[in-house]
Amino acid sequence: MYFYLGGGVLLLIAIIGFFILGSAKRKRERMLGTETYSAAEITAVYEDTKAEMIGGPFSMPCELKGRIDTPSPLTAPFSRKKGIWVHSLTERQRQYVDWVTNPKTKKRRKILVQVWETVSDETNSADFYVKDESGRIRVSPQGAELIGKIEVFDNYEQEPGRGEERILGYRRREWIVPTGVPVYVLGVVTDVAGDLIMRRSGDDEKEFIISLKSERELVKQLGSTVKGWRVAVPVCGVLGAGLIVIGILT
Repeated sequence: MYFYLGGGVLLLIAIIGFFILGSAKRKRERMLGTETYSAAEITAVYEDTKAEMIGGPFSMPCELKGRIDTPSPLTAPFSRKKGIWVHSLTERQRQYVDWVTNPKTKKRRKILVQVWETVSDETNSADFYVKDESGRIRVSPQGAELIGKIEVFDNYEQEPGRGEERILGYRRREWIVPTGVPVYVLGVVTDVAGDLIMRRSGDDEKEFIISLKSERELVKQLGSTVKGWRVAVPVCGVLGAGLIVIGILT
């Protein structure tokens, strides 16, 4: 029984690790294989190819590096901080009475159970610009993988009251992507009514990443992930299969 359970767990880890390995490897290769362009260079490429497109869409995979700039930032409801992406979460801690039965004596006893429940979970984002020394390119963050978002608010308020079944308190948390900070963006620049914008493309194979970490940091982190899972996946797979075989034989 224990051999089957242990083997199954190890095989599950191997399967999950296989997909994590593939994703990390693909992202790392995409980053290393995609050129970084300035805002002026992207605009120049667009102007040079516009006449040849004959009504077709402009599409340019690239990396952007600069600072987040926006004329209309969002205001986080709890912290009142400004950002281009805001995630606000409110949870309540509730206590209630439950009864459990002892399987041997069949006697029931009362216990107090505490659980967390989501009251509200809201995420909002706004278009922004990646601004460098040569100009700026608009970015729509919807659908992007956000890396390095910052927690700016975490507060627990206890609710007054007595009794076994009641609300104990509320916890409010908040994360943002602030304005004015360095940013790295990997995606595809397209044109919408003559306006260049980087946004999620229809191709799921093309990563769309907005990161407050630098490209160098991300590549290093992904490299460590790839190395670790390259070892862990086959080891877990072999050990898991071996334990299952032992279980069958015994």
